[in-house]
Amino acid sequence: MMTPSTRRTRVALAACATGALALMSLSTTAIAAPVQPSSHSIDSGSGQKLSLSTNGAVQSLTTGKDKPSLSADAVSKELAVTFKASPKSNFSKVRGDKLGQGSLNRFQQVIDGHVVQGSSVATSLDGSGKLLETMGNVATGTKGTFPGKLALDRHAKDAKAAATKSVKAGAKATTTVKDTVWFAPAVAGTATQGTVAEPAYRVAVSTPSKGWVVTVSALDTSKVLATTTSQHEINRVICDANRAKATVTADFKCGSTSANKPSRVEGGAASSIADVNNVYNFFADTDAFYQKNTKAGDLTAMVGANYNDGAGKAMRASVRQCISGEDCPYLNAFWDDGLSAMVYGEGVTTDDVTGHELTHGVTSKTNGLVYENEAGAINESMSDIFGELMDVGNGSSDDTATNRWKMGEGSSLGVIRDMKAPKTHQQPDTYKGTYWVPTTKNPTDSNDYGGVHSNSGVGNKLASLLVDGGSHNAVTVKGIGVAKSSQIFWTTQTLLTSNATYSTMGKALTQACSTNASNALAGITTADCTQVTNAIKAVKIP
Repeated sequence: MMTPSTRRTRVALAACATGALALMSLSTTAIAAPVQPSSHSIDSGSGQKLSLSTNGAVQSLTTGKDKPSLSADAVSKELAVTFKASPKSNFSKVRGDKLGQGSLNRFQQVIDGHVVQGSSVATSLDGSGKLLETMGNVATGTKGTFPGKLALDRHAKDAKAAATKSVKAGAKATTTVKDTVWFAPAVAGTATQGTVAEPAYRVAVSTPSKGWVVTVSALDTSKVLATTTSQHEINRVICDANRAKATVTADFKCGSTSANKPSRVEGGAASSIADVNNVYNFFADTDAFYQKNTKAGDLTAMVGANYNDGAGKAMRASVRQCISGEDCPYLNAFWDDGLSAMVYGEGVTTDDVTGHELTHGVTSKTNGLVYENEAGAINESMSDIFGELMDVGNGSSDDTATNRWKMGEGSSLGVIRDMKAPKTHQQPDTYKGTYWVPTTKNPTDSNDYGGVHSNSGVGNKLASLLVDGGSHNAVTVKGIGVAKSSQIFWTTQTLLTSNATYSTMGKALTQACSTNASNALAGITTADCTQVTNAIKAVKIP
């Protein structure tokens, strides 16, 4: 699905209100995102249940005994009606996964040839093609129409100017119109209300230290609708920047025709630079983990980049990078969506950091979770979860019992999070519990964009309980292990909408386990789903 294309997620020394360290991932943040909505369920007859948000939008559907058949290649008219989609809509399939005996398919809403930003309908089927469950997030109507292509092209310059001015990026910024979309605030995840869409440009604006995706109305190019901000067979290409200071975003590029030249390529000899070899190895570990434990497939195909330098599509990274205006050595790392590549400072090239940041790229390609408030916390948590699940099983020297569930061990940052004991790093281990940061209508760096790093502790604690078991808040969970948990969290990734809340995540986890159990995937059983329910209850997700 289409997602914000200039997005950097970084690992940094970040001062929280309590002075704790956090994995910093400043990206896709809206100009005015309100408190997340709650939801409720209704029984629509024949055992069929709908989950609705407070604005009336349908979030999920669980079928009853009379399950309708659904083609794996299209969303049925019944679903379009159920989700109250705009009557002009059709749904384009963007992903299909075999899940044991059944399948899971993800569709994106398209109106008059333009994608609805953030829209999705994910459906799970059993082996006979019967619909089990679905989750969705769609525009219910439109206002205005897209100008013709000539007019769109002519006014693109005005949209770029408005975008650059709105973020005060300066003369050295790189500005590109990425695409034209239908924009509905609630569907894009930038507001609670608003499922009626209008035509818009998505403009990527970037500098070496920051990046934005600015949505500008195509009906009035002086009107900025939303701003998202970022702070920032396998094929690998790794470059050593050797402390070169980037002054423009393109300076991060790793390729034979770029400023950063390859130090190690797929199948090539080891480098004399430890950071180069670390990334080369941990790219392989992360790819192997995803291929073994999820249905994501080849990460090179999903998140790789082709710079037309003869290396083809590859997982790329620059290490020992410095940035103009920042301290050097640069103690940071981030994933850049615009480049589809990793950028590392010195000494942060560890396995869990690599898995964490690559997962931000995967999340961007899978569900585009908005990086603010609860959706941003889930985005961060998913990166922690997959990064750590890879780390605990890749056989690296620091994979000890003491380090299990700790993030950043062995890096120049040191341990910055403990997923099993989030409170030790001033993160909540319970929904809206101690250290919870309130969501906000004005997400900024100073409030951690509505607590994306702090509140990720809830999802992290849930993951540790589901994998290893334990008791929390008077609820006991029997662990189901890494393999089953990985498959459940991956199916959850494919179900989540871009504006998800923890309540949505709870529903998605439940649905993911039920779907996997129904399709006999990875040996997952209904007994395992009981443990998923227990883990959700243990962290008090509503």
